[in-house]
Amino acid sequence: MALNPNLTSTSGLNDASAIYYDRVLLEFLKFPLFFQESAEKRPMPGKNGTQIQFLRPVVLSVATSPINEGVNPNGALWNTTKILATPLQYGNYVAFSDRLVLEAYDNITEAIHEVLGYNAGLTFDTLQRNQMQGNMTIQYTGSANTEGTVSVACAAIDFRKAAKALQSLAVLPFEDGCFHGLLHPATAADLQADSTAGGWLDVNKYISIEKNHEKVLRGEIGKLFNIRFQATPNIATGAGAGSPAATTYHNWVIGKQAVGSVDVANEGIEKIVHMPGDAGVADPLNLTGSIGYKFYSVFPVLDSNRAIEVIGTSAY
Repeated sequence: MALNPNLTSTSGLNDASAIYYDRVLLEFLKFPLFFQESAEKRPMPGKNGTQIQFLRPVVLSVATSPINEGVNPNGALWNTTKILATPLQYGNYVAFSDRLVLEAYDNITEAIHEVLGYNAGLTFDTLQRNQMQGNMTIQYTGSANTEGTVSVACAAIDFRKAAKALQSLAVLPFEDGCFHGLLHPATAADLQADSTAGGWLDVNKYISIEKNHEKVLRGEIGKLFNIRFQATPNIATGAGAGSPAATTYHNWVIGKQAVGSVDVANEGIEKIVHMPGDAGVADPLNLTGSIGYKFYSVFPVLDSNRAIEVIGTSAY
């Protein structure tokens, strides 16, 4: 382990400033959580083993045979698919010297909290994105059948196909009646410029702050084919066709219960602050302190058919 202490910072946290800094960390934590917003969230009680199990019921065959008078038909067999997931710990911290504490109290300490809050949220979001990537249904633009052959920018028709595919499998929308989409800003620009009839609808056209409409999603920019879209730079990229290779963007259309998010013992993200002098004999001259976070979670794919990874290039 490399401590990597930062060598120029502020003074210690008193009670009042600790409350303020806690708030800063939480506010910045929320900003990047786009994939989390579409996850099926589940708590895992503490002291209950190392894994959590999800059960996905198998769809029953429809009952198309009439019942004969006085005769009970055979009962249906109820089956489930088991999904096991093992939570793991993740975290990060920033170390600093006592001299840093003495010289620049507010600016450095607050900046560390802001950076760590953003890093915690982005870590959370990226872990879920990485778990989904390549493990859901993949759809390429144009006639491509691999990412390396993709050469066409995303257009409205690609998301119409994705919505149709989810609807054909009877994938449920979210409580707002829509599927949720995650777009790279470049793909968002492609869709906003698409003039297809019945196409893009800006978010201010269907959500008004003056009336009690549905809650706007974080980063929501518009709607298309019953998909509410959010723009986020935390979209994976790759290499498509051409020389040099075109950049590809891994955009998403997500239905309900596609992916899970497990919080162990309802701990959430724990913030940990150690000021110089807190470490005892491990830091005999009280030279270093640290601010960090950790969390304990897992992000299992619940059904690979309930989300579609739309991979295409961009005209922007």
